[in-house]
Amino acid sequence: MAQKWNLQDIRPAQPRTKRVPPRMSPPPQAADAPELRERREDIPSVVITDGTKRDKKHLYIVIAVFVLIVGGAVSLSALLGKTELTIYPEFRDPNISAEFTAYPDKREDALSYEIITLEETSESQVKASGQVTVEEQATGMIEIIKTTPGAERLIKNTRFKAPNGLIYRIEESVVVPGSINNIPGTIMASAFADDVGEEYNLPADTSFTVPGFEENGFTDLFNAIKAVNRAPFTGGFSGPQFQIDDNELSTARQALQIKLRDALLTRIESEKPSDFIFFPGAISITYNQLPAVEYGNDLVTIREQAILQVPLFAKSQFGSFLAGEAVATYDGGPVRVDDPSLLTFSYSNPAISSMVIANEPSLTFTLNGRPLLIWEYDSPALARDLAGLPKTAINNAISAYTGIEGARVRITPFWQRNFPENPDEIIIIESLEQPE
Repeated sequence: MAQKWNLQDIRPAQPRTKRVPPRMSPPPQAADAPELRERREDIPSVVITDGTKRDKKHLYIVIAVFVLIVGGAVSLSALLGKTELTIYPEFRDPNISAEFTAYPDKREDALSYEIITLEETSESQVKASGQVTVEEQATGMIEIIKTTPGAERLIKNTRFKAPNGLIYRIEESVVVPGSINNIPGTIMASAFADDVGEEYNLPADTSFTVPGFEENGFTDLFNAIKAVNRAPFTGGFSGPQFQIDDNELSTARQALQIKLRDALLTRIESEKPSDFIFFPGAISITYNQLPAVEYGNDLVTIREQAILQVPLFAKSQFGSFLAGEAVATYDGGPVRVDDPSLLTFSYSNPAISSMVIANEPSLTFTLNGRPLLIWEYDSPALARDLAGLPKTAINNAISAYTGIEGARVRITPFWQRNFPENPDEIIIIESLEQPE
């Protein structure tokens, strides 16, 4: 018979865990309230925002920053932008080896020059061996000026009168050029005092007249022709003078002349007009021994004067003249010599280098070398013509200027397509490379 089980006899294999219901904490007492508040303050709060408004605000900020950056970049590009116009001028480098003649007055199809005269004096002490009586006439250079048209010849020994009434004479005959376009004609002449004595030593910039014109009734010529000495008249003396041993004097004078020559050579570049050129081989220097003076019991101060003269050639005329002589295709227009030192200048008569060249009616010389001749153009006028025009106008603009073989324009920023309105903002660069 089957065994019967009671419900109580059926037990789980493991004892069951009793579930204990959670105990409810007693309500906080009044004394526990601050602690409770602290715990509540530690709990982060949750803020509910409108996401649509936040996204719009961020978008506005991004757009503003973008506009600020782009606007700043555009403004900076405009400030830092520039316009460079590269010009390729016509140029030649002919081989020159020929003899030329230049004149002190302007002549058609001939080279002209102007004379610059510089004077320097120095002294040295030497031992004296005695005294001699000396009578010397003052000497100097005068610039003769004619304010009316037409040349006028003045013969040798023509008299010139100083304001104090003393008379001076020119050493050689000269032809004074007339004025051209109201520009007076001028020529330099060597002059000497009519008598001996220190009173004939005159300061620079003394005015002279030609008394012979007034005496013979040539009033127009008297008013038209004047003269002025750009350097002092010196050397006038009458009385005892110390005697010096010839060998010692020669050595001392030679040292003084070298010193004077070096001083004068350093002055040429700074004292000549900037639009003229000169050649070292064209320099002429003459020396004058001035009266000696006592320095001590047996010492004498010797003085030496040096006068330097050199012809100056206008840059524009000289370059154009060489182009006409050496370039078969030259058809006029201004030309400059890029580096005159590439040419060697020498007088056909070597004695000219120690003469007063202002007295010469012309100068004949040879030039040898291979200078670079560059055709010139009016760059300020070109900039004015291009101001405000489109970049593409460059070809038509340069066609109006002779001597330009090509041009290239570079404008920044890249979106700028016109030349600046202000012509001063157009930077013109000259290049001797072949245009692309």
